[in-house]
Amino acid sequence: MKDKPILSIIGLGLFSLTLVAHICFKSIRTTDVGVGILLSLANAVLLVFPLLWGVLGVAEFSRIMSWSGKIKKREANEEVNLDKHKKKIKIYLCINVIYILLVICQLGYVIYRWDEVNV
Repeated sequence: MKDKPILSIIGLGLFSLTLVAHICFKSIRTTDVGVGILLSLANAVLLVFPLLWGVLGVAEFSRIMSWSGKIKKREANEEVNLDKHKKKIKIYLCINVIYILLVICQLGYVIYRWDEVNV
């Protein structure tokens, strides 16, 4: 596997952007209705979009696990040295699992506060 878990990294960026937008929405109380509607819409979209992106994170997790299995099979046949790839696999899995856990927590938040997200 030559490519990095780029989908999870993008997902972590989306999550941090969602967090910033949510904090702005909660902290800024304005008398201007238009700004309030735009902030509400941005907050709702950014709460739901990373959840949809989470599907790509799960697919990437599956790809990393498949790659790990192939490397272990090749190591059993003595074609490749597992030590060279072990650190890379752990880092990629760590990034991906952190992202998937954040998506699960965000899904719980969206379900718990659906009346706030409903546009």
